[in-house]
Amino acid sequence: MKICLDAGHYGKYNQSPCNRAYYESDMTWKLHLLLKRHLEAYGIQVVTTRKNQETDRKLYDRGAASKGCSLFISLHSNAAQKESVDYPASYCAIDSSADNIGMVLAECVEQVMNTVQKARIEHRVGKHGDYYGVLRGATAAGVPGLILEHSFHTNPAATEWLLSESNLDKLAEAEAKAIANFYGIGSSGNGYQEEGFVPASDKIRWWYQFQDGSYAADGWYWLTEKTGGTSGWYLFDRDGYMLTGYQTAADGRSFFLCPTPGISEGQCMVTDDQGQLKIAEYDMDTKKYII
Repeated sequence: MKICLDAGHYGKYNQSPCNRAYYESDMTWKLHLLLKRHLEAYGIQVVTTRKNQETDRKLYDRGAASKGCSLFISLHSNAAQKESVDYPASYCAIDSSADNIGMVLAECVEQVMNTVQKARIEHRVGKHGDYYGVLRGATAAGVPGLILEHSFHTNPAATEWLLSESNLDKLAEAEAKAIANFYGIGSSGNGYQEEGFVPASDKIRWWYQFQDGSYAADGWYWLTEKTGGTSGWYLFDRDGYMLTGYQTAADGRSFFLCPTPGISEGQCMVTDDQGQLKIAEYDMDTKKYII
Protein backbone atom coordinates (compact mmCIF):
# COMPACT_ATOMS: atom_id res chain seq x y z
CA MET A 1 0.00 0.00 0.00
CA LYS A 2 1.18 3.52 -0.79
CA ILE A 3 -0.03 6.80 0.73
CA CYS A 4 0.71 10.38 -0.32
CA LEU A 5 1.18 12.87 2.53
CA ASP A 6 0.95 16.62 2.01
CA ALA A 7 2.18 19.13 4.60
CA GLY A 8 -0.48 21.83 4.30
CA HIS A 9 1.58 24.98 3.75
CA TYR A 10 5.14 26.09 3.09
CA GLY A 11 7.46 28.56 4.81
CA LYS A 12 6.03 30.45 7.78
CA TYR A 13 2.30 30.45 7.13
CA ASN A 14 -0.84 30.98 9.23
CA GLN A 15 0.47 32.29 12.53
CA SER A 16 -1.96 31.71 15.37
CA PRO A 17 -3.67 34.88 16.64
CA CYS A 18 -3.82 33.43 20.15
CA ASN A 19 -0.25 32.08 20.36
CA ARG A 20 2.37 33.80 18.22
CA ALA A 21 4.77 30.87 18.55
CA TYR A 22 2.48 28.73 16.41
CA TYR A 23 2.55 28.53 12.62
CA GLU A 24 0.31 26.06 10.83
CA SER A 25 3.10 25.39 8.32
CA ASP A 26 5.55 24.41 11.09
CA MET A 27 3.06 22.05 12.71
CA THR A 28 2.03 20.30 9.51
CA TRP A 29 5.63 19.86 8.35
CA LYS A 30 6.63 18.18 11.61
CA LEU A 31 3.46 16.11 11.75
CA HIS A 32 3.70 14.76 8.21
CA LEU A 33 7.28 13.56 8.80
CA LEU A 34 6.25 11.85 12.05
CA LEU A 35 3.23 10.27 10.37
CA LYS A 36 5.44 9.08 7.51
CA ARG A 37 7.71 7.31 9.96
CA HIS A 38 4.85 5.62 11.81
CA LEU A 39 3.16 4.52 8.58
CA GLU A 40 6.40 3.06 7.26
CA ALA A 41 6.68 1.06 10.48
CA TYR A 42 3.54 -0.77 9.33
CA GLY A 43 5.17 -1.53 5.98
CA ILE A 44 3.19 1.20 4.20
CA GLN A 45 5.03 3.06 1.46
CA VAL A 46 4.82 6.85 1.81
CA VAL A 47 5.48 9.63 -0.70
CA THR A 48 5.40 13.34 0.15
CA THR A 49 4.48 16.30 -2.03
CA ARG A 50 7.47 18.54 -1.21
CA LYS A 51 11.13 17.95 -0.35
CA ASN A 52 11.47 20.81 2.13
CA GLN A 53 9.32 23.26 4.08
CA GLU A 54 10.55 26.31 2.22
CA THR A 55 9.42 25.14 -1.23
CA ASP A 56 5.96 26.00 -2.55
CA ARG A 57 4.05 23.90 -5.06
CA LYS A 58 0.75 24.43 -6.86
CA LEU A 59 -2.26 22.97 -5.07
CA TYR A 60 -3.47 20.84 -7.99
CA ASP A 61 0.03 19.44 -8.55
CA ARG A 62 0.30 18.40 -4.92
CA GLY A 63 -2.86 16.35 -5.21
CA ALA A 64 -1.84 14.94 -8.58
CA ALA A 65 1.44 13.76 -7.02
CA SER A 66 -0.60 10.99 -5.38
CA LYS A 67 -1.02 9.11 -8.65
CA GLY A 68 -0.57 5.40 -8.00
CA CYS A 69 -1.36 5.76 -4.28
CA SER A 70 -4.27 4.35 -2.31
CA LEU A 71 -4.90 7.58 -0.38
CA PHE A 72 -4.01 11.29 -0.38
CA ILE A 73 -3.96 13.20 2.93
CA SER A 74 -3.26 16.91 3.28
CA LEU A 75 -2.54 17.88 6.91
CA HIS A 76 -3.79 21.19 8.34
CA SER A 77 -5.14 23.06 11.35
CA ASN A 78 -8.26 25.19 10.95
CA ALA A 79 -9.26 28.76 11.86
CA ALA A 80 -12.49 30.36 13.06
CA GLN A 81 -13.70 33.67 14.44
CA LYS A 82 -14.68 32.16 17.81
CA GLU A 83 -11.92 30.84 20.07
CA SER A 84 -14.21 28.14 21.46
CA VAL A 85 -14.46 26.24 18.16
CA ASP A 86 -12.24 23.13 18.26
CA TYR A 87 -13.80 20.27 16.25
CA PRO A 88 -11.52 18.14 14.01
CA ALA A 89 -12.74 17.70 10.44
CA SER A 90 -11.93 15.85 7.27
CA TYR A 91 -12.76 17.77 4.09
CA CYS A 92 -13.27 14.85 1.74
CA ALA A 93 -13.43 14.68 -2.04
CA ILE A 94 -16.99 15.29 -3.27
CA ASP A 95 -17.11 11.85 -4.92
CA SER A 96 -17.22 10.47 -1.33
CA SER A 97 -14.35 8.07 -2.05
CA ALA A 98 -12.54 9.15 1.14
CA ASP A 99 -15.55 9.62 3.44
CA ASN A 100 -15.06 6.50 5.54
CA ILE A 101 -11.35 6.88 6.19
CA GLY A 102 -11.91 10.63 6.58
CA MET A 103 -14.34 10.04 9.44
CA VAL A 104 -12.01 7.53 11.06
CA LEU A 105 -9.14 10.03 11.02
CA ALA A 106 -11.23 12.97 12.24
CA GLU A 107 -12.47 10.86 15.14
CA CYS A 108 -8.90 9.79 15.85
CA VAL A 109 -7.87 13.44 16.19
CA GLU A 110 -10.86 14.09 18.45
CA GLN A 111 -9.86 11.25 20.77
CA VAL A 112 -6.14 12.07 20.93
CA MET A 113 -6.58 15.83 21.32
CA ASN A 114 -9.66 15.40 23.53
CA THR A 115 -11.56 18.17 21.76
CA VAL A 116 -14.80 19.49 23.21
CA GLN A 117 -16.64 19.33 19.89
CA LYS A 118 -17.23 16.18 17.88
CA ALA A 119 -15.36 15.21 14.73
CA ARG A 120 -17.07 15.55 11.36
CA ILE A 121 -16.57 15.23 7.63
CA GLU A 122 -17.32 18.02 5.16
CA HIS A 123 -17.59 18.43 1.37
CA ARG A 124 -17.09 21.70 -0.52
CA VAL A 125 -18.09 22.09 -4.15
CA GLY A 126 -16.35 24.55 -6.44
CA LYS A 127 -16.82 25.67 -10.03
CA HIS A 128 -14.73 22.82 -11.39
CA GLY A 129 -15.57 20.01 -8.99
CA ASP A 130 -13.94 19.99 -5.58
CA TYR A 131 -13.44 23.43 -4.09
CA TYR A 132 -9.93 22.55 -2.92
CA GLY A 133 -7.23 22.28 -5.57
CA VAL A 134 -5.38 19.45 -3.82
CA LEU A 135 -8.53 17.33 -3.86
CA ARG A 136 -9.16 18.10 -7.53
CA GLY A 137 -5.64 16.91 -8.27
CA ALA A 138 -6.03 13.72 -6.26
CA THR A 139 -9.40 12.96 -7.85
CA ALA A 140 -7.94 13.48 -11.32
CA ALA A 141 -5.22 11.00 -10.39
CA GLY A 142 -7.91 8.50 -9.37
CA VAL A 143 -6.98 8.64 -5.69
CA PRO A 144 -9.34 9.14 -2.71
CA GLY A 145 -8.33 12.41 -1.10
CA LEU A 146 -8.99 14.35 2.08
CA ILE A 147 -7.83 17.38 4.00
CA LEU A 148 -7.46 16.55 7.70
CA GLU A 149 -7.94 19.57 9.98
CA HIS A 150 -6.32 19.07 13.39
CA SER A 151 -8.68 21.25 15.39
CA PHE A 152 -8.27 25.06 15.27
CA HIS A 153 -5.21 27.27 15.75
CA THR A 154 -7.63 30.00 16.80
CA ASN A 155 -8.43 27.93 19.91
CA PRO A 156 -5.87 28.63 22.68
CA ALA A 157 -5.96 25.14 24.21
CA ALA A 158 -5.70 23.35 20.85
CA THR A 159 -2.87 25.63 19.73
CA GLU A 160 -0.90 25.04 22.91
CA TRP A 161 -1.39 21.28 22.51
CA LEU A 162 -0.20 21.29 18.90
CA LEU A 163 2.98 23.18 19.82
CA SER A 164 4.28 20.12 21.68
CA GLU A 165 6.32 17.78 19.49
CA SER A 166 5.63 14.87 21.85
CA ASN A 167 1.90 15.50 21.33
CA LEU A 168 2.41 15.55 17.57
CA ASP A 169 4.16 12.20 17.79
CA LYS A 170 1.24 10.75 19.78
CA LEU A 171 -1.09 12.09 17.11
CA ALA A 172 0.99 10.65 14.27
CA GLU A 173 1.23 7.26 15.98
CA ALA A 174 -2.54 7.14 16.52
CA GLU A 175 -3.34 8.23 12.96
CA ALA A 176 -0.97 5.62 11.51
CA LYS A 177 -2.62 2.94 13.62
CA ALA A 178 -6.09 4.10 12.53
CA ILE A 179 -5.07 3.94 8.87
CA ALA A 180 -3.47 0.51 9.28
CA ASN A 181 -6.57 -0.82 11.04
CA PHE A 182 -8.88 0.67 8.41
CA TYR A 183 -7.02 -1.06 5.58
CA GLY A 184 -6.53 -4.30 7.50
CA ILE A 185 -2.79 -3.96 7.93
CA GLY A 186 -1.80 -5.66 11.18
CA SER A 187 1.36 -5.14 13.16
CA SER A 188 2.29 -8.83 12.79
CA GLY A 189 4.79 -9.12 9.96
CA ASN A 190 4.49 -5.40 9.27
CA GLY A 191 5.23 -4.18 12.79
CA TYR A 192 7.51 -1.51 14.13
CA GLN A 193 11.09 -1.40 13.06
CA GLU A 194 13.82 -3.08 15.10
CA GLU A 195 14.41 -1.39 18.43
CA GLY A 196 17.06 1.30 18.26
CA PHE A 197 17.96 4.92 17.64
CA VAL A 198 15.96 6.80 15.01
CA PRO A 199 16.98 10.16 13.52
CA ALA A 200 14.57 13.01 14.24
CA SER A 201 13.01 14.99 11.41
CA ASP A 202 15.73 17.68 11.65
CA LYS A 203 18.36 14.98 10.83
CA ILE A 204 20.44 16.24 13.80
CA ARG A 205 18.77 14.97 16.97
CA TRP A 206 17.83 11.40 17.86
CA TRP A 207 14.93 9.42 19.31
CA TYR A 208 15.09 5.89 20.72
CA GLN A 209 12.22 3.63 19.63
CA PHE A 210 11.33 0.41 21.47
CA GLN A 211 9.88 -2.65 19.77
CA ASP A 212 6.34 -1.78 20.88
CA GLY A 213 6.54 1.57 19.09
CA SER A 214 7.01 3.66 22.24
CA TYR A 215 9.93 6.05 22.73
CA ALA A 216 12.44 6.82 25.46
CA ALA A 217 11.56 10.16 27.08
CA ASP A 218 12.03 12.29 30.20
CA GLY A 219 14.87 10.49 31.94
CA TRP A 220 17.84 8.12 31.88
CA TYR A 221 17.92 4.87 29.90
CA TRP A 222 20.58 2.13 29.68
CA LEU A 223 20.70 1.40 25.95
CA THR A 224 22.87 -0.34 23.39
CA GLU A 225 23.97 1.41 20.22
CA LYS A 226 23.30 -1.26 17.58
CA THR A 227 25.89 -0.18 14.99
CA GLY A 228 28.90 -0.28 17.29
CA GLY A 229 27.48 -2.52 19.98
CA THR A 230 28.46 -0.18 22.83
CA SER A 231 26.11 0.28 25.79
CA GLY A 232 25.72 3.32 27.99
CA TRP A 233 23.42 5.66 29.85
CA TYR A 234 21.51 8.16 27.72
CA LEU A 235 19.39 11.09 28.87
CA PHE A 236 16.21 12.10 27.02
CA ASP A 237 14.11 15.24 27.41
CA ARG A 238 10.32 15.33 27.81
CA ASP A 239 9.79 15.36 24.04
CA GLY A 240 11.94 12.24 23.60
CA TYR A 241 15.06 13.86 22.17
CA MET A 242 18.46 12.48 23.22
CA LEU A 243 20.50 15.13 25.05
CA THR A 244 24.22 15.81 24.56
CA GLY A 245 26.85 18.02 26.17
CA TYR A 246 26.76 19.16 29.79
CA GLN A 247 23.41 18.44 31.45
CA THR A 248 22.13 18.79 35.02
CA ALA A 249 20.00 15.99 36.45
CA ALA A 250 16.96 16.56 38.68
CA ASP A 251 19.08 15.99 41.80
CA GLY A 252 21.48 18.77 40.80
CA ARG A 253 24.37 16.58 39.60
CA SER A 254 26.04 17.54 36.33
CA PHE A 255 26.91 15.08 33.58
CA PHE A 256 28.76 15.22 30.31
CA LEU A 257 27.01 13.44 27.44
CA CYS A 258 29.21 12.81 24.42
CA PRO A 259 28.38 15.43 21.73
CA THR A 260 30.50 13.87 18.98
CA PRO A 261 28.43 12.17 16.23
CA GLY A 262 29.08 8.46 16.04
CA ILE A 263 28.56 5.32 18.10
CA SER A 264 29.26 7.10 21.43
CA GLU A 265 27.07 10.17 20.81
CA GLY A 266 24.80 10.88 23.77
CA GLN A 267 26.47 8.39 26.12
CA CYS A 268 27.24 9.57 29.64
CA MET A 269 30.99 10.07 30.07
CA VAL A 270 33.28 10.24 33.13
CA THR A 271 37.05 10.71 33.41
CA ASP A 272 39.46 8.01 34.48
CA ASP A 273 42.50 8.64 36.73
CA GLN A 274 44.41 9.83 33.65
CA GLY A 275 41.77 12.44 32.80
CA GLN A 276 40.54 10.55 29.75
CA LEU A 277 36.79 10.52 29.09
CA LYS A 278 35.22 7.05 29.34
CA ILE A 279 31.69 5.72 28.91
CA ALA A 280 30.02 5.59 32.34
CA GLU A 281 28.13 2.67 33.85
CA TYR A 282 25.83 2.99 36.83
CA ASP A 283 26.21 0.79 39.91
CA MET A 284 22.69 0.27 41.24
CA ASP A 285 24.05 -0.81 44.69
CA THR A 286 26.35 2.12 45.36
CA LYS A 287 24.19 4.56 43.36
CA LYS A 288 27.33 5.86 41.61
CA TYR A 289 28.66 6.00 38.04
CA ILE A 290 31.68 3.81 37.46
CA ILE A 291 34.10 3.15 34.59
